[in-house]
This record gives sequence, structure tokens and C-alpha cells, in this order.
Amino acid sequence: MYNYNEYLRNNASQMINNSQPNLYTPEEGYDRGNLFADLYVGYKNYQPVKLQAKNEKDALFLELSRYAFAAHELNLYLDLHPEDTTMLALFNDYRTRANQLMLNYENKYGPLTVSSDELSSSFLWEEDKWPWEGGKR
Repeated sequence: MYNYNEYLRNNASQMINNSQPNLYTPEEGYDRGNLFADLYVGYKNYQPVKLQAKNEKDALFLELSRYAFAAHELNLYLDLHPEDTTMLALFNDYRTRANQLMLNYENKYGPLTVSSDELSSSFLWEEDKWPWEGGKR
């Protein structure tokens, strides 16, 4: 049976002694739920499903989600390692990319969050029919 605490005891010194973390790409990290390859432990023989978008809207949202996830993971890492300038630069790249993707998505498809600038003129969801009224989401 898998024991996460035992895994950490056996691998902690290796993770601490590495000068730079071994990272997955935003796509691989999002699919696995962990950007840090040295901390990822799969469950038995389970292989993460490769997510596929069905249309342009879903593809843009999936890419946005991947970069936002990667930026968040690096944000958590930087809370403990604020002196790591390499990871700070990568965090800023991912954060900038996620912000740009959010702007692109909101310009095409409407707001994603209640703090979106897209809401300054109207609440767009009020203009469409809800799914139970025959509208499409």
C-alpha cells in the first residue's frame, strides 16, 4: 500500500539538496495535479488522462487553467524559497501568460470572475437564456 509519509522520508534529502526543482510542463503538471516531478507519486498503475478540448472556447480555457495552475504552484514554492530567482522568473512568465490568456478569453467569451473588468458595463449572463430555459452554456 502507498504511504506518502514514507515516500517523503525517503526522498526529502534528495528534494532539499537539489538546487533547482525538477518541473513538469504546465500541461503535464495540470494533468497530474503537481508541477513538481520529484514530489509526484502516481497511484498504483494509474495513468493521468490527457485532457482534450472539444472546441476553441474549451481549448482557450484549458490553456488558461494550465498556466494559472503552474503559476499558483510556483507561488506556493516561492513562499518557502523567496531567494530562488530562477523560479521567480518562471513564475512571472507563467503569471503573465495566464493573465494574457484570461484577457483573451474574457474578450471573446465574457467574464470568468466577479472581479473581471468585463463586468464594468453589464452582467453578461443576464443577457442569455439559462440552460434550463433552452440556452447553451
